[in-house]
Amino acid sequence: MSRSVFVMVVALLLSMLPGVAHAQAPSVGTAGNLIREEEPRADGIRHVDTKVMIAGLKALKANTYVYPMAGDNVHWEDLRQEFLPAAAAGIDVWVLVYAPSQAVCCVSRPYKHDYVAWAREIATLSRTHPNLIGWTVDDYGHDLRTFTPEYVRQMRAAARPVNPSLKFVPTVYYSQFTDAFIAEQIPLLDGVIFPFRDEPHRDTSWTWSLSYQVKQLAKRLPGTDVYLMPYAHPLSHAAQKPTVAYVEAVTKKALEHVRTGELSGVVQYKLPFVSRDAGWTRPADDNLARAGNGRLSFVVQGNTTTKAGMWCSASRRVQLTSGADKYSVSFWHGDGRGPGNPAGYHVKQLLLNGKVVWQQDVAANDHAWQKATVDLTGELAGARSATLEWRLYERKGVGHYVVDVSVDDIVATGLQVSDPGVENAATWTAGLVRQGGPVYCSAQVYHQNYGADLGARIARSYAAG
Repeated sequence: MSRSVFVMVVALLLSMLPGVAHAQAPSVGTAGNLIREEEPRADGIRHVDTKVMIAGLKALKANTYVYPMAGDNVHWEDLRQEFLPAAAAGIDVWVLVYAPSQAVCCVSRPYKHDYVAWAREIATLSRTHPNLIGWTVDDYGHDLRTFTPEYVRQMRAAARPVNPSLKFVPTVYYSQFTDAFIAEQIPLLDGVIFPFRDEPHRDTSWTWSLSYQVKQLAKRLPGTDVYLMPYAHPLSHAAQKPTVAYVEAVTKKALEHVRTGELSGVVQYKLPFVSRDAGWTRPADDNLARAGNGRLSFVVQGNTTTKAGMWCSASRRVQLTSGADKYSVSFWHGDGRGPGNPAGYHVKQLLLNGKVVWQQDVAANDHAWQKATVDLTGELAGARSATLEWRLYERKGVGHYVVDVSVDDIVATGLQVSDPGVENAATWTAGLVRQGGPVYCSAQVYHQNYGADLGARIARSYAAG
């Protein structure tokens, strides 16, 4: 027997011994987005399209799917009879059950809000389908009056005798990880799903707070499995839909934290992985660029409090063209506001090397798109390089004054600016800076084929690990 074969045999035998940890690949996949068959069956019901979904998950390189009990009994029966057997070859399944606070939109059936019954029945089902490895309650942290420690112990007591390895991994938002929650709840859980939404600001544009929040949870929850949930689906109350570049950036950063052991996996929220998904394509009116597909965007959302002096900017280091006798920059800008709106709050600016060289109030002009041209010749005499910075600045704080400022189609004279049409989000993302919080900015690049384009990028990230 060769040494390599001997080592493999020993490793296999050791893995079978009780108490020996099994190496396990991190969970990567998506949650939600059940796809029904196009035509009803003989019973008059459009059942879950298991065949199409499994093919889509495999194309995504996913090893995990969070199956939502989204509203009628057929989802539970299709899970038991069709989806779990089909997913057995390489896809782990978690069941998602909705919390009482979601009753207006979603009630999971057949056991509704009897979570002790859900625990028992999911555990029972997992005995005959080992790829059913866990379950979650969505928006768990909003319903702690229901999920008291005593009630969670009842849930555990119902599941553990049936299948002690079944994981209960509820969904908990960053702000809900209070000291009291960690002390009372974490010892009763097998992990948590952490949806990332840039709290406390709630957007799907800004990624910089991700690493800080992940590291804080790793520090505060030692030994607890944390699964990051990026939003691939529009987040309620957010001003903008997630872009391909945003979801890819969050996923790549999350996978870095998986490799360091700070996360146990990544499970996208409603990534459209099947062409029949309503989110597979984006409507043309989602494209807010003046030309092409991209623009710089500077946002203050509704019901958002800002303070004077807050800002967000997108800056680029530019080289001056040797021998040029004139330096200038022109660009198109718009904001959807006009003289009918209050002035003196949100101000659009262009800075050169940190100095304001152009500015305009968002209420100054009725036209959605306007062209500005700024002569920089005098400012750049003798220089070889410079920094241009487009910025939204809060001259006075607001409490509810929505604005989305756009910048596009930059034309430079005597200056070398790459990607002036903002068609590549990665080109601009490194130069984004936010000062003060709720004013944020991003490079927004529209993808009509959102599902296909995003899925291809996520599949590459998942395959690379």
